[in-house]
Amino acid sequence: MKIYAIEIPTQSIPEGTFNKLLLLMEPQGRDRIKRFRLWDDSLRSLVARLSMTWYLHTSGLLVNDELPTFGRKGKGKPILSTPIPHPPLEFNNTHESHFILLSILRSHSPLACVGIDIMSPGPDPLETQEGISYQLTTREKLSLAGKMTDEERNKRLMNLWTLKEGYTKAVGEGITFGLERIEVILDDYGDVQGVKIDGKDSEEIGWEYRLGWVGECRWAVWWRGDDAEDGLQSGGQGEGGVVHVGWEEFEKPLLDLVDKLGLDKDGQI
Repeated sequence: MKIYAIEIPTQSIPEGTFNKLLLLMEPQGRDRIKRFRLWDDSLRSLVARLSMTWYLHTSGLLVNDELPTFGRKGKGKPILSTPIPHPPLEFNNTHESHFILLSILRSHSPLACVGIDIMSPGPDPLETQEGISYQLTTREKLSLAGKMTDEERNKRLMNLWTLKEGYTKAVGEGITFGLERIEVILDDYGDVQGVKIDGKDSEEIGWEYRLGWVGECRWAVWWRGDDAEDGLQSGGQGEGGVVHVGWEEFEKPLLDLVDKLGLDKDGQI
């Protein structure tokens, strides 16, 4: 299991660079990105959509330099159609603030899957708590019932929500899975002690998870299936195992790929 934290520029990138990166996407995807009203949303969506292309290209996994193709399974979870690497590859990404997180799992298991979520601290954690209360179990509500600072409440909320959301993304169901079916057990300090799915311990039913921080954002990743590569260890908390990718590290290989494939010959999109 590997996680890449791609940092998005806080200022607009040149329009020519943006348009050149768009050439790596299919026409329908380009049109969807152009429809975003805010520039930040357009750039964030573009980077998220190109994160797998970047990974495959920089890892030498593109076959004959052909661009990857994607499909969907279940209720719309993106999957890699081509190339078909060995060992097989599962991926998922998430974004918050100026970060895109990409999780990669290489596994031979037919049950392999991965899901990741990220959340930043809210300015009013009580309001956040009220907004998600119907998706919390009684035990989780009790863990938020005591008097605490905004920082402490945000920590608990981020632990709860990222683990719940990350699991639903791993199984490809989204929030329709029923977040109340996932119970995150916190200790007196708000740290995660375990997770139950439909009342069963997550590890006993074959799942692994990891929590960490990138900047002030909390992330949680879930995976199932033996990992064919060295990576994260289950149940840990921290920032170990995350590969930080600066904007130039992300942008340059993709711009080089556009040139190599001759996609920018007429300068048009």
